[in-house]
Amino acid sequence: MPADDSRPDPASTDQPPERKYVLLRFAVRAVRVTASTIAVVALLRQEWVAAGAFAVFWLLILGAPRVFPLLQDRDVL
Repeated sequence: MPADDSRPDPASTDQPPERKYVLLRFAVRAVRVTASTIAVVALLRQEWVAAGAFAVFWLLILGAPRVFPLLQDRDVL
């Protein structure tokens, strides 16, 4: 009796990205939005050090896809 192998072929190039990469990209986007929001709120409260720190953090996260190509969306490229 032949074995029913329902797993997808790992050599196939038509497969969507793995779920963990999708979740990682989502988490990076969520952290990026959170950092920018906190920076703006800190600016409105005139908390300059916190605003500057979160703005720098936001800029670092914004440049992360250039350093880690894994974080780039394939659809956008």
